[in-house]
Amino acid sequence: REGTVKGMVNAEGRPWKEGEVVAGVSYRPKGAEAEEAVFAPLTLVCDGMYSTLRRKMVPAPSIEHPSFFVGLILEGCALPCPNYGHVVLADPSPILFYPISSTEVRCLVDVKGDKLPSVASGALAAHLREHVGPQLPKALQEPFYEAVEQGRFRSMQNKLMPAQPICHPGALMLGDSFNMRHPITGGGMTVALHDTKLLCDMLQPLPDFNDPMQTAVSTVRFHNARKPWAGTINTLANALYIVFCRNGQRWGDVMQDACFRYLKMGGWYAEGPVSLLSGLAPRPYVLVTHFFMVALYGLGRLLLPVPT
Repeated sequence: REGTVKGMVNAEGRPWKEGEVVAGVSYRPKGAEAEEAVFAPLTLVCDGMYSTLRRKMVPAPSIEHPSFFVGLILEGCALPCPNYGHVVLADPSPILFYPISSTEVRCLVDVKGDKLPSVASGALAAHLREHVGPQLPKALQEPFYEAVEQGRFRSMQNKLMPAQPICHPGALMLGDSFNMRHPITGGGMTVALHDTKLLCDMLQPLPDFNDPMQTAVSTVRFHNARKPWAGTINTLANALYIVFCRNGQRWGDVMQDACFRYLKMGGWYAEGPVSLLSGLAPRPYVLVTHFFMVALYGLGRLLLPVPT
């Protein structure tokens, strides 16, 4: 049955309070006026980045709002490298392009700040047309301007929230309601799918979930086991966003150039970062190794040629 969850409930069907065991949820079925309660030995809270249940489980979540993504669909657009995703290092923040069909390309424009220019007043269209468009490669400008004129914008506020191991017997948080990183690398679904597989493996030895305390022991282990994997992808996403944004300082330009040239060398220099981005080898030591390599590479380019 389809419905909207309104809150969590205790074993008596009353609104859940901290310190009690979560026994299920109350929800309003589609097309109905009255709320109903459903019960389960384990409730998974995964209602996304705009989670309404998070506030009940985490009293004061630490959430940052660095930017917005404004999405457009470009028709009949030929990317410089067909069938590949593209990142344009624009000022002040990056722009993403990737194909979604044989004739369509999705464009995601990162707009920094906690407030998006107004769509109704035309401020957003003016920003895209006057500031973003001229920075794009020539091959992408015409389809981009056509998409802006059509005005079919879709926007999403980007959020960053570190994972906080919240242990309430009978409930567990997953997905963006639990942990968020900047979506520039598309790591959200990668982390969510890995967390799901890891949780299944850790709950599998239990005969059932009827003992909330025993289940809670497994969920605590889950929080610890996910840290190296999820932490690597989260750190990489947030760090790349910082590097790809212009900050008006020379060190920022040097790091951005160093990152680009480092990846351009290909081979081992590209395989490691790509394996991290894709979630194929998200190991902390691989991340640390390449971070220091990029920093040293940028420092070397900054110092050379050495004055005599």
